[in-house]
Amino acid sequence: MLATMRRVDIVVPRARAAAAIRAIHRVGTLHPAPSGPPPGAGPAVFGTQPDPRTIRPFEQAIERVSKLIALVGSVPATTSDVATLWELPDEALYAKVAGLGSIEHGAARLTAERVRLEGEIARLDNYRQLIAGLARVVGHLPAVRGYSSTGIVVGARYRAVIPLLRDELDNLTGGNFELVAADENGDRISAVLVYPARQTADVIALLGGRDLEEVSLPAELAGIPLDELGPRLESDVEGLRDRLAATDAAVGAIAAARGPLLEALRLVLSDRIEEGRLLDAAARSDHLVVVSGWLPARRVAELRSALEGALGSEVMIVERPVAGPNGGGAPIALENGPLTRFFEPLASFIAVPRYRTLDPTPLLALTFPAFVGLMVGDAGYGLVALVLLVLARWRWRNLPAMATIWPVGLVMVVATIAFGILYGEWFGLTGSRLLGIHPIWLDRRESVIPLLILALSIGVAQIGLGIGLGMVTAATLHRRRELLSRGALLVTLIAIVMLVATAARLLPDVAGVVAGGALIVSIVLLVLTLGIEGPIEALGIVANVLSYARLMAIGLASVMLALVADRLGSLAPNLLAGILIAGLLHALNMSMGFFDASIQGLRLHYVEFFTKFVEPGGTPYVPFASILAGSTVGPMPSSGPSSGGS
Repeated sequence: MLATMRRVDIVVPRARAAAAIRAIHRVGTLHPAPSGPPPGAGPAVFGTQPDPRTIRPFEQAIERVSKLIALVGSVPATTSDVATLWELPDEALYAKVAGLGSIEHGAARLTAERVRLEGEIARLDNYRQLIAGLARVVGHLPAVRGYSSTGIVVGARYRAVIPLLRDELDNLTGGNFELVAADENGDRISAVLVYPARQTADVIALLGGRDLEEVSLPAELAGIPLDELGPRLESDVEGLRDRLAATDAAVGAIAAARGPLLEALRLVLSDRIEEGRLLDAAARSDHLVVVSGWLPARRVAELRSALEGALGSEVMIVERPVAGPNGGGAPIALENGPLTRFFEPLASFIAVPRYRTLDPTPLLALTFPAFVGLMVGDAGYGLVALVLLVLARWRWRNLPAMATIWPVGLVMVVATIAFGILYGEWFGLTGSRLLGIHPIWLDRRESVIPLLILALSIGVAQIGLGIGLGMVTAATLHRRRELLSRGALLVTLIAIVMLVATAARLLPDVAGVVAGGALIVSIVLLVLTLGIEGPIEALGIVANVLSYARLMAIGLASVMLALVADRLGSLAPNLLAGILIAGLLHALNMSMGFFDASIQGLRLHYVEFFTKFVEPGGTPYVPFASILAGSTVGPMPSSGPSSGGS
């Protein structure tokens, strides 16, 4: 259900504004709204006066901390560190940041060493690849005293440069040179030039400007035979990698020791910046500050208690009346039961309802799992899904999304198991053949028509309920024409159902006459209220009901594929092959069944049901909550008792 909201103005002395915002942030209940002057005070007295000095020191501090985190790596903060830092005054928080100098120096030195080692490894790897490519062709190129060598790399499409370069070197050195080239992976050509050391400058000048990538062998490798260069380079690279690993370990030690504190500082400084922004947006006079916002009515007392505990009699909370059909722009807060609330993200996925309208969450929580169970309907599949769900919860228990996936998935698999028991389906007919399990309610293989009637009946009931709730919404928003048109649609639906029942001899003929007259009247009302769209809406209602036939069709497809899995498994040449074939097909059927049933179940709600009564256009309730209130970041590993929160 949608919570009743209250608009409040919090008035405090200007000198105590920061303390008031800190208390508001801690309790985490206020959805900030544009602040305005109190009744009777004009904008000349109260106005917003942003001061860049409010948050600039915090921005500088968080920039310094963030750079240090980028150097050593991010480590989750502990609850105790965050709680301790959050309570510090601003000066003490700045002092904590100022004390990071030694960590910054060590981290910067290690980072520079890491960059140097990575560059050296890349350089030697390049040499190693070059030498390996040449060694495959020339085998052995001895060192010659008084000669220098240079490696070059050229793209394969420029291979014509190599003969030209050979001719020019011949002219330059009088034939006193050696050029050996080899293809590397088909995309480039590597070559080594050996020439008299006294002509090094001339050779380098010759190579310049030819789009050649020069790979000059380092001095420590000069004079080493080509066939010895590869092992030497490999040894050097391994040594550098060991040093790089030691450097990374040193950085990791800093991250392990100080990383939680750095992340806690970043989170707390982010909170301080948000508080400064709220203070800048508040209405201020020379002596007072007014912070405005929305919160659920049941939490006003909690906010009042927190503010009075922090500021005593220096704070005043004024509740403004909520006016207008939209609640004066009130945000939407959902208040549902312990299980129902986990369906809130699904219910508001398409649109957030407007204030003072209806919340579809309870209805979705009731019918969506039932739809999935009705379509999948295999107790064996449900048990396997339950095991997988339990394993997923254990494996990813710290993921915020798991807090929603676990309860929603649990209700869905329980519904699947329940319908599977009613259908007597345990991995298709496996349960029937091995354990003698029989249907309690329906055998879906032989009950296509009853299942179709059931699916269409569900469609009539849900769409009729949606239209009825739409009438409630129209009445709440004082839309008389819409109320009349929705009433006519409901009569149209009921009249069509009665006519079908009369044709099937389920109702007496007189009921058909009454239904026909009601249908004519309702169509006339639809034309009067909606124009030509009225009859189209009536036809749309029929199409909406027929779309619920997918509840039967998807379930029938699932049971047929399960039977195919059983049959193919029984035809296998041996037991192991039969189990493998049947298992793979059942796994495919289960995956497709749950996926398709979930998608189609949500579609029936979003398209056929919610459109009848959900009035979109609401603004989500986003409270101004600190990291202590648990809404700024995900769960943190706890190293002690949690402080604060709401």
